[in-house]
Amino acid sequence: MMERIERLAQISAYSWNLTRRVFSPKQAEAEALVRGWMEEAGLAVWRDPAGNLIGRLEGSVPGGPAVVIGGHIDTREDASRYDGTLGVLLGIAAVERVIHQSVALRYAIEVVAFVEDAAGRFGPHRLGSKAMVGRLDPHVLDWDDAYNVTQRQAMQSHGLDPEKIVTARRPADAILAYLEVAAEAGPVLVQSGSPVGVVQALSASAILRVTLTGQTASAATVPMSGRRDALAGTAACILAAESIGLARENVTVTIVRLDVEQAATFVVTGSTTSGVLVHSSDDAARRAAVDDLDTAFRDVARRRQLEIGIEHSVDPDATRCDPGIVRLFERAVEASGHPVVRLAQGATTDALNLAVLAPIGSVLIRCRDGVGWGPGGIVDPADIAVGLDVLTSVVSALASGSATTWPSGR
Repeated sequence: MMERIERLAQISAYSWNLTRRVFSPKQAEAEALVRGWMEEAGLAVWRDPAGNLIGRLEGSVPGGPAVVIGGHIDTREDASRYDGTLGVLLGIAAVERVIHQSVALRYAIEVVAFVEDAAGRFGPHRLGSKAMVGRLDPHVLDWDDAYNVTQRQAMQSHGLDPEKIVTARRPADAILAYLEVAAEAGPVLVQSGSPVGVVQALSASAILRVTLTGQTASAATVPMSGRRDALAGTAACILAAESIGLARENVTVTIVRLDVEQAATFVVTGSTTSGVLVHSSDDAARRAAVDDLDTAFRDVARRRQLEIGIEHSVDPDATRCDPGIVRLFERAVEASGHPVVRLAQGATTDALNLAVLAPIGSVLIRCRDGVGWGPGGIVDPADIAVGLDVLTSVVSALASGSATTWPSGR
């Protein structure tokens, strides 16, 4: 595992950081390596029309439903060597163990390296999983990158026919369960002392766009008591947002953007617009926080005699992991001799799309110092070993049909 991670980390567009963009020559080089490892493990390997690299170990019924393990091998800019890659390589290693243990497979096992566009070359992320579940808008094929290369052209240079991308869609009964393993992009596992955490849900987000309008005035001649300073009002809103976020254990509130009206030097700011991100896997808590923020911001505007406009984004429900798969992962963690830590997956992953087709489950592996992403994101080999034990146990139980708890509706 560690040798393979290191080999993939050497394949990058730049020598000074790890960047492997989707549909690029470096991505093709990495795919060739991963394809070889899949074949060595005994998997039949192909690329689907979206470019997803798929390795399959057949079950007792050829062409039957599969337990799917997913990740990606294209990267964001200046990426961690474990981001996305960890899930794919753990999936391959788990298949190798299942074969070595002579597990009788009732269902197939697939390992998928999704086309991710993690670096945002064309804009829309999770391209491959969207295509697999029929969520991909064909118009994105005409989006171009910084060099005016369209996604359609990039796919063609990668040996794909973009006109066939809609045929990557899987039927509803093709996937028995979808599993993900990733490095935690946060400090929960470091603080808990456990190497592996079991995900209960994928968090959802709401965004507020807040515009405060006061009066542009001279900073030198207008007394403090007579000012309608939009920037000072925004500062009060930021502090209120922080207070509301701190008051709720399972909610994060973050100012993600601040635009200040351009004006001459030494002028009181007349207008600001800020973006506020509210994130949680607890839908009720997130929506209550949004209500509290709306009330607090309007109170700031009233006290400071500012006009206020608040736009609310769509606020979808969090995506829940299947209770049966969650229990399987928890039992596997207990069997490994470690305490069960339950947490939410804050990052948006391919599981969000695969949940349309199948029950999902996910575990996160502890990242050194709780960094989780970027070049500072490092996962210790001992923790990867525990993650592999846990994943192998769950894959074996599901694919053999021996699971005492079963994914809902299956």
